[in-house]
Order: sequence, then structure tokens, then C-alpha cells
Amino acid sequence: MSARTQRVTISSSKRGFTLIELLVVIAIIAILIALLLPAVQQAREAARRTQCKNNFKQLGLALHNYHDSFGVFPPGYISRNVATADPASAETGPGFAWGALSLPYLDQGPLFNQIIFEQDATSANNSPLGATIIPAFLCPSDPAQETFTVNDGTADYELGFSNYVGVYGFGNVSMSPGNPAPKGIFFRNSKSRFRDITDGTSNTLMVGERKARQDFVQGMNGANSESTWYAAIPGVVRPSGSMMVMTEDQPTLVLGHVGMNMMGGMVMEHTPNRVNHIASFSSSHEGGCQFLLADGSVHFLSENIDYNTFRWLGERDDGQVIGEF
Repeated sequence: MSARTQRVTISSSKRGFTLIELLVVIAIIAILIALLLPAVQQAREAARRTQCKNNFKQLGLALHNYHDSFGVFPPGYISRNVATADPASAETGPGFAWGALSLPYLDQGPLFNQIIFEQDATSANNSPLGATIIPAFLCPSDPAQETFTVNDGTADYELGFSNYVGVYGFGNVSMSPGNPAPKGIFFRNSKSRFRDITDGTSNTLMVGERKARQDFVQGMNGANSESTWYAAIPGVVRPSGSMMVMTEDQPTLVLGHVGMNMMGGMVMEHTPNRVNHIASFSSSHEGGCQFLLADGSVHFLSENIDYNTFRWLGERDDGQVIGEF
């Protein structure tokens, strides 16, 4: 037999995959992909959560540096000619929030220097700056738009989005924005110092997460809860779709509470990710959200945390003993 004939004979003895074998291979590949995709998604979320944590660390360092410079933390937001007990409806401005005042310590000195703090946040000179997108204020897990629009009854204002709001303490953020009871670290015209945090800096929340839309409770209207680093602009309302539309909505643009007393002596008790309310804390992370504590550390708090523990963490001087969290 010639070499050429031998090669032809050998080649003719080879065969391809049968249909069953091909289907088995395809099924195995599909199973492997199904197993791999959740792992990839989990890895991506872990990376996003780490970036969110790093953002908190930057904010913590900035707030501590602000305290080093001025002897106090920045106010939750600034309002002129109001008494401590006045509701948000009495405010006229300027409205600048703790985030705007912290800009020099977040490598945002040029932006800070453009803001004219002697004018209102709504002035023609300042309002365009409020739409600036600052990555340090954005959680990468939240798919919200990077800017949003509010209206104060006379004009629209585009605001740079922020996933991070100051911890107000306990109380109605709109009815008593300058007088939480008990107090957190940030409220209207606040001047909180380290020595005011008598519960201990490692037991007191300072900044927490909030996603752009609260829709955790099925069967109830959701709430548009967009927040900003820029200002609590007097008289604004959220875009359509909010659970509650109020003309004194501005404090919730920059602050969040850990509960409040309601009519009939009831207490609104809500841990993160548990209620459709514009003043609550929430995140797109599975199972809870992250918080910056007054000592600069960052903790992930489960949505299943004991409510009293969560509330006491949000109050700087309630004297309550807090266990593990």
C-alpha cells in the first residue's frame, strides 16, 4: 500500500461529534456559565462596595481635617434668620450643606473657590456649580443619574447627586431641622465638636448611604429620595413620584434621620432598606448599607440590625449602652 493510500485510509476512519455528544457539550458549557455569572456579579459588587467604602474614608478624612481647622464639624446646612425650633418652611437660604463646605478637603479647592458663600445657593453665580458631579459622593452600586432637578416653585435647579447624607439624629427632619432630639452630628446650623459626642466616636454614626429611590415596601408608593452634596435649597419638592410631596422638603436633600415620633405617640422605627421614606437610609448593596462613624471608621450595617441599636448609633449623646453591631 502506498503512503498516499495509507493516509487516505486513516483519514477516512475519523468521525465528527454525534448530535447527542454535541448537546452534552453545550449543556456542560451552559452549566459552567450559569455557575460563573453569579460569581462574576458578586466580584463586581464586592469591588463596587469597596469603592463605596473608600469614598466614605475620604469623607471621614475630610471631615476630620475640617474639624482640625475650625474646631467643629461643618453644619448640616446653613440657614439665616431662623430660630432653633423653626421648621424648614421658615428658611430662606443660603442653604449650603456640609458637603459643599468640605470641598477643600476633598481635592475640590477650585470648585470651592468658585462658590460665593455670601450669596444664596440659588443665585445665578452659584446655582450652575451645584450641578457638578463629584465622584467621591457617588456609590458605584447605585444606578441613579448623576444629576437631578428640583423646583422651589419659581425655578428649576439641577443638582449634583450624592449617595451620602449627614446623620441628623432622631426627629422630623422637616418640622424640626435645627433641633433633633436626641441630636446627631449634622443638623441645620449645627456646630458639633468631638467633645459633644459623649457616646464615643466609635459608637456614633456621622454619614450614611441613601439611594435615589426608596421602593422597598411592596404595595406602597415609592419615594424619590435623591440627595446632593451641594445645598438644602428652600422650598423645593422632589420630582413627581414621591411618597410625600412637601414644600419643606429641603433638609432631606442633605440629611437623614434614624426615626421620629409620629401622631398618636407612635415611633417611626426603620432600619436601613426597610421603608419608603425620603429621610431614611438605604443602599443598593445587598442586605444593608455602609456608614461612616465619627472616629473615621466605616461599617456595613445590616438591614436586620436591632432598631434600638441603630437609633442609638445615630444619636451622639443619648447615654445608651451599645453592644456589637
